Amino acid sequence: MTDRLHSILPCILLLLLTITFSACSVFSSEEKEYESIELKLVLKASDNINPSQLSTGNPVVVNLYQLKNVDAFKSSQILDLYEKDTSILAKDLVSKQILGSVLPQEKREVTLSIDQGTKFLAVFVQFSNYSQAKARAWLEIKEIDDIEQVNILIDSLTVNIEPVIEESFWP
Repeated sequence: MTDRLHSILPCILLLLLTITFSACSVFSSEEKEYESIELKLVLKASDNINPSQLSTGNPVVVNLYQLKNVDAFKSSQILDLYEKDTSILAKDLVSKQILGSVLPQEKREVTLSIDQGTKFLAVFVQFSNYSQAKARAWLEIKEIDDIEQVNILIDSLTVNIEPVIEESFWP
């Protein structure tokens, strides 16, 4: 009886191992898990942002978008972006973040988590004199590993977005 048990035992162990490994492969994900990329964002406003007849500097609201494609953002009308940005950008929109009100001379640092599928960062500033303003800017982030931080600069009626590239330790 023990001889028969010794001959069956390896088969039973082999069967249990096969079931265990096949269960593991069923429950493991086929897709690689995306590691989010953290990026430092520095927002700088000059003292004369959003000027009006009453004041040389007034607060603005800043919206930041992560986009797959920037064409709809570039071609849309300013009022349309203000009123219905998510529907205009729907097929290209990865995420939207409202950075809120920015005051004259304000400097703000934000850690931004770049979502999977993001190819562009785009910024829209809600200036009161929107018809005279350069209210939007965008940045392609294809070489994101080389970017140390992203600066958003607001001056008068203009917004710009620019990368700060990490310096290589190679000469």
